[in-house]
Amino acid sequence: MMFPVSTALVVLCLSTLPISLAWPRTLADVAQLGRELHGYTQSGPGPVAHVMGVMAISAVWKHAWSIPGSVIWNVLGGALFSPAYATILLTTLTMLGSACATLLAMPLAPFLTHFFPRALDMTRNALEGASDADEASAQGRSSPWVRLSVLRLIGVVPWSGINIACGVCGVSMTDCMLGAFIGCLPWTAVTCQIGDILQTVASTPSPSPQSISDLLTTPDIILKLIFLSFLSLAPILARDRLRLLISSPPHISAEEKTKWAWVQQWRTKLRSRSLTRMQQREQSLKELAVLVEEKRALELPS
Repeated sequence: MMFPVSTALVVLCLSTLPISLAWPRTLADVAQLGRELHGYTQSGPGPVAHVMGVMAISAVWKHAWSIPGSVIWNVLGGALFSPAYATILLTTLTMLGSACATLLAMPLAPFLTHFFPRALDMTRNALEGASDADEASAQGRSSPWVRLSVLRLIGVVPWSGINIACGVCGVSMTDCMLGAFIGCLPWTAVTCQIGDILQTVASTPSPSPQSISDLLTTPDIILKLIFLSFLSLAPILARDRLRLLISSPPHISAEEKTKWAWVQQWRTKLRSRSLTRMQQREQSLKELAVLVEEKRALELPS
């Protein structure tokens, strides 16, 4: 019921924009939509607020229901606003949409826990980083929001899958939102920079003696391309280090290792003693049961 209602609201909001396209499907459609929205936003603060409101509603809706196409708003946001402002705005919208997706997935937790308990437990351990109740291991692992940020940065799992897994596994909303904001920030910055570069190229008048190749070699565009390349390659080049961050515990001093080793040995001894006592009790109960049966057998002839 929520999906049809929210979809109808998004369609209604998009219909209020003065655009000739329903939704862009090709690069030419994106360029035409960008020109139309850019001309509309230049007419005053009211149209700017109108475009931002529609952008916010549709972007949150797309992320909440895991519908592809949100990158188009990132590119258009970079073309309509400054790259820094568009990056913060759209990263915030992505964070809110991811939080909505997590909330929508929470009702599935009891069903999946009943049918897939082991798989769900493994997923929870991967997200929260606490494989058992051992305090030393729990302290040695990174925080859930760090692990969620790294998973989004290295691109091992689709973002929609991370959102659903967080809701099913019961990860706190604070960790989900913080991990979504930090993990989505580089990719959003890349797509917004692309929109800004495309807007710069498209805004150059055709009769101008400056060609596109000359425009792309200007210092401003070169700096943007370098920054864009750095943001694109940084998570890929640091993938091994990021994986190590979520898989290996940080360095623990020798004193702390000795302390936790002693605690672990003490717990092991307590468990072994409790098991021994339970075994002795079970053996005593078995012997008592045998004696009772023997007594009943002796009482039957009389």
